Amino acid sequence: MSITLLSPRELRVWHAFKLMGEDVMSRVGRDLTEATGLSGPDFGVLSRLAGLGKGEMRQQALADCMGWDKSRLSHQLTRMQDKKLIERRNSDGRVVLVVLTKHGQKQLDAARPIHAQSVRRNLLSRLNAEQIETIVRVSNILGDDD
Repeated sequence: MSITLLSPRELRVWHAFKLMGEDVMSRVGRDLTEATGLSGPDFGVLSRLAGLGKGEMRQQALADCMGWDKSRLSHQLTRMQDKKLIERRNSDGRVVLVVLTKHGQKQLDAARPIHAQSVRRNLLSRLNAEQIETIVRVSNILGDDD
């Protein structure tokens, strides 16, 4: 079986796609950390706990919605627990609940305007309406596994 390598054009598309996301995420993460001490992953976990889980979620459900494997989430949650942002509670011996603490909610509340400002500055303000819609359409296409 012969495997064909990516063409120069395909490589250009792949690298542009990766760098676009990495650059914006890095800038937003840096802004969050400088202003609040939260990392980008801290903010992502706290946001999902507050928004999707009403302050708590099963650890596996959190891993699924983050798109992370169990090990990555476990390490992240340990760091966040050390900072008193979350607590982990055994629900019935098999299920671990991740719970947003009052301190975590306070940190999230402080970080949300910083996040919004950074996303606008580093992404949205650099694009016109058509470009934004193109990104949304492409994301929908790439996210559709069917």
